[in-house]
Amino acid sequence: MFDIAQGLSATLDSQKIEKLLTYALMGQMLVNKYCIVLRENSGIPRLDCKGFSGESVETVMEDLLKCNRIESAMLVSEFSTVKLRKKLLKMGACVFIPMRHQSKVIGFILLGEKINKEPFTPVDLEFLTTLVSQAVVSLENARLFQETLEKQRIEQELQVAKTIQKKLLPREIPQIEHYDVWGLNISSKEVGGDYFDVIPVSEQRVCLAIGDVSGKSVPASLLMANLQAGLRTIIAEDVPLDRVCAKLNNLIYQNTDIDKYITFFVAILDTGKHQLNYVNAGHNPPFVFRGNGEMELLSTGGIILGMIPNFTYEMGNIAFEPDDLLVCYTDGVNEAMNPAQEEFGEERLKELIHAGKNLASKALAEKIVAELENYAESEPQADDITLLIARRL
Repeated sequence: MFDIAQGLSATLDSQKIEKLLTYALMGQMLVNKYCIVLRENSGIPRLDCKGFSGESVETVMEDLLKCNRIESAMLVSEFSTVKLRKKLLKMGACVFIPMRHQSKVIGFILLGEKINKEPFTPVDLEFLTTLVSQAVVSLENARLFQETLEKQRIEQELQVAKTIQKKLLPREIPQIEHYDVWGLNISSKEVGGDYFDVIPVSEQRVCLAIGDVSGKSVPASLLMANLQAGLRTIIAEDVPLDRVCAKLNNLIYQNTDIDKYITFFVAILDTGKHQLNYVNAGHNPPFVFRGNGEMELLSTGGIILGMIPNFTYEMGNIAFEPDDLLVCYTDGVNEAMNPAQEEFGEERLKELIHAGKNLASKALAEKIVAELENYAESEPQADDITLLIARRL
């Protein structure tokens, strides 16, 4: 038994463990008829049978997996359930051995009669109970080991995706004459679906964009990459912003499922005329705080990207006066939660921006993030936080 136990514990390969188990069963018990039923991680039982019909085992499988009160190997002839006992004896099963882990039945083993026709003794049943218990421990260790490897693989892939995503966001914010522009992105997970960009289009025209892709993690980041590539391609064609959004909308619609969409705000800042043309595609309306103390929302545009093909967007226009401040954000800002599950909210955000409206754009963005962290306290960040701020000097 010691050598068998050593062999079972010496490997973390579940297939090798099951093979060692079957060799031990056949070699030590002198049987050539067995069936091992083991629940996979998915919960679906898997059968490994020799001498038993898989179809016949399936007729008793669910009943045997519910035998929570049987803790050790026992003779089938001693089953208290008459109907189940008759089925098993008819199949040629002589011994039933439960496979238990932490008081839960995860499978079972059926053995046919010995080759030499001798009966199974109490010593045999004790040996089988010990053997199968050791095998279950080894199988569980193998499962945990594989889960660890899979987790490491996923973490490595997420880290690669995060590196790629960072490269899709602006590495440096372009310096724009007469303007102070700053943006930041803080993902809630390894990778997220928020996006912002600052793209010089010509000497006096700059594209400002911010978006929020539905969902999180890798699928959201892939769609975000699609948006980034599409915007940078289309904006270079020098077409009106309403057409830019229409093209992006069709691109997203054609390449995603109906449950995938993007809220999006895009603007062209003309630094010569100090005009801002924009389209809001279902995004949180950015704030414009005027130098004279007034505030307005930029909501002109249309529906979110990817919902309806061939949608016609409307373009808005505002003048950008000295000391005017534009603040774009994603819903990870206003929907940040505190431990009482109360949202930060747009009103609190407006008050915060108003109080810091004379700060530089970078300082204001950092102040907002710090205030969100203070508000959340110990509550984990549930969504990506992205800000894009522009001020006319």
